[in-house]
Amino acid sequence: MTTTKKKVGRPKKPRDNLVKAPRTFDKDEEFGLTEMQSAFVWHYTEGSCGQTEAARRAGYEFPAASANKLLNGKTYPKVVKAIRIKQDELAEKYAITPQKTGTMLWKITETAYETGQLNAAVSAIKELNQLAGLNISRSQTLNINANLDSMSKEDIKERLSKLLGADSNYSDKDM
Repeated sequence: MTTTKKKVGRPKKPRDNLVKAPRTFDKDEEFGLTEMQSAFVWHYTEGSCGQTEAARRAGYEFPAASANKLLNGKTYPKVVKAIRIKQDELAEKYAITPQKTGTMLWKITETAYETGQLNAAVSAIKELNQLAGLNISRSQTLNINANLDSMSKEDIKERLSKLLGADSNYSDKDM
């Protein structure tokens, strides 16, 4: 008689893949990689997973050990080189630059204005102005370690003048 073991805990929620993986991988003649190595490089760089999961998805029998061998640089230096080049390409493709940010904010502004979403258009213009350096927001926080209960008004005025670096004349209304 076979007994089935009841699973303990909450069932795992299915997760959507962030990127559609190619169905098959070809040998990479440029770097001299096999199909499985090409799959590992793709999953590791674009598949949004760690090294062991990338090796598992690429079809390696022992994914943790295989991932370590593929990434150590001594056993498979071509794989490491391919990964570095792919990472550099992705970094350049998705790099955040002031030009890209400005272009994107301008498109958001135009689209929001055309669709009647004026608050979004104004917010995007504010961000553009800040990016261009037209808006400068300054704030200052002062930490004053003083017991105000034991200080007279004159002592407080003198202390504030020292902290703010100005000879300010405070009226009784300010105190």
